[in-house]
Amino acid sequence: MKYTSLPAFAFSLMLLPAAAYAQDYEAAVKSSLPDFAQANAFSGVTINVACRHLPAMDFIESHKALFEQYTGAKINFTDYPENDLRSHIVADAANKAGGFQLYCLDDNYIPLFASNKWVQPLDSVIKPAYKIDDLFDSLKSAYSWQGKLSGLPIYSEVTILYYRKDLLAAKNIAVPKTIAELEDAAVKLKNAPRTYGIALRGLRGEGMNVYTWTEWLRSYGGDFLGPQMQPVFNSPEAIEGTEHYAKIIHDAGPPGSGTWGWPQVSSSFAAGRVAMTVESTAFYPTFNDPKQSNVVGNVGYAVVPAGPKGAYPANYAIGLAVAASVDPSSKAFTATSDFLQWATSQQMEFARTAQGIGNEDRKSVNQSALLKSKLDPAYIEAVSEGQKITKTNYRPMIPQWREMGDIIGAHIESVFTGSTTAKDALDAAAAEVSDRFKTEGVLNTPRQYEELFPSN
Repeated sequence: MKYTSLPAFAFSLMLLPAAAYAQDYEAAVKSSLPDFAQANAFSGVTINVACRHLPAMDFIESHKALFEQYTGAKINFTDYPENDLRSHIVADAANKAGGFQLYCLDDNYIPLFASNKWVQPLDSVIKPAYKIDDLFDSLKSAYSWQGKLSGLPIYSEVTILYYRKDLLAAKNIAVPKTIAELEDAAVKLKNAPRTYGIALRGLRGEGMNVYTWTEWLRSYGGDFLGPQMQPVFNSPEAIEGTEHYAKIIHDAGPPGSGTWGWPQVSSSFAAGRVAMTVESTAFYPTFNDPKQSNVVGNVGYAVVPAGPKGAYPANYAIGLAVAASVDPSSKAFTATSDFLQWATSQQMEFARTAQGIGNEDRKSVNQSALLKSKLDPAYIEAVSEGQKITKTNYRPMIPQWREMGDIIGAHIESVFTGSTTAKDALDAAAAEVSDRFKTEGVLNTPRQYEELFPSN
C-alpha cells in the first residue's frame, strides 16, 4: 500500500452481534431505499464505480443488487490495486473519458480533484435522509473544497494512544496525557531486550513517518506552509517537535525502529514487545484478536498526548465522489448521487457494523448501543474525542500534498535513524519543496486553506 496510514482491510470487528440482531439492520437498509431514490426511476442507467477492496467498499458492492432491483439502474464495480487506482481515475478525470461515474478517493485527493473540477459539488442534492450532520465534522470538512461538499466518506480513522495496562500498573505509571509524560513513561517502561517503551513510525513517506510525526509538529506549534505557500516546517517550533519525536525513538524504542513503518510498529505492540504506541484506530481488532495478538485483555486506549500547543490526532479517510463527466441535469447524475447517498447512509453504516465491519464515520454509530455493548468503552471514548479534536488541515489539504509529504518524510527519516539533525533535515526538505513549488508556479501564491497557526 502506497499511502496507507493503516491496514484498512484489517478493520473488522470480530465480536459484533448475533445474526438475528444483524438482520434488523439489514432490513433497515432495504426499507431506507425510498428515502434515497424513486422506484423504477433509473432504468437504462449504468453507474460505473472505480474502487479498491476495502471491507466497507466490499459491503456496499455486496448490497448493490438491492438498489438495482429497486431503481432499475445497473451498477458495475471495478476494483484496482491501491497503487493503480489513482492513475486510472486521474486519467479518466483529466481526459474527461467518462469511464466512471463514481471515484473512490482518499480525503487528501479531494483538493486535487476538486480544484481541477474533476468531481462535482454535492451540497444541492444531499437529502434529509442522509443526515449529513451525523457525520463527524472533520469528515465533512475533509470531503469539502472551498466550502463545497465534494464527496462522502466510507472509511475513517484517527490515531490514539495504545498502552499496556499491565505494564503501566506494575510500575505505577499514569496514562500519559502530555508528550513530556509520554517520554518519561516510555523510558521507565523500557526493559531491554525483553520489552521497549514505545514504537513509532520512522519509515519515510507521507503516509508513514509524516502521518504520525505531524502530531509532534503540530503539538509544538509548527506549521507546514506560510500565507504565500512558502515552507515553514523548518521553524524553531517544528525543529523542537521533530527533536522530541526522534528522542523518544532513540531513548525508548527498539533498535532500528527509526526505519519502521506501521507493519513493524503494530506487530511489535501485538507481540508484547513494546509498552505503548501512537497508531491508527484500524489496529483495534488486531490488538484484540487472540490469533494475532499476545496482549489481548491488557490494552488500554486514550487520546493522543498533548504538546505545548495541544493534542493533534492524525486523521485519514476514504470516500466516493461523483465524476465531473456526469451531466448534472441528467438521469445518470440523479441515479449516481442517490446511490452514493444510500451506499454511505446511516443505515448502511449500522448494517456493516453489525456484520463485523467496524469503522465509524458517524456520531450515531460511535455512540450506539451496538458499539458500546461490544467494544471497550475507553476505546470508543478515545475515538469520539479524537474525532472531535482532529483538524481537517492536520496535513495541508492542497493538490501538492503527496509530493510535498514524501519529500519531508525522506529527510526526517535520517533524523530518526540518527544520521542528521532535525534542523539540517528540515532545512533541506524546505529547500527542496520551495524549488518544487517554484517550478510548479505555486510558491508565492495565496494559501488556499486555513492553517492551524495562521499568525506564524
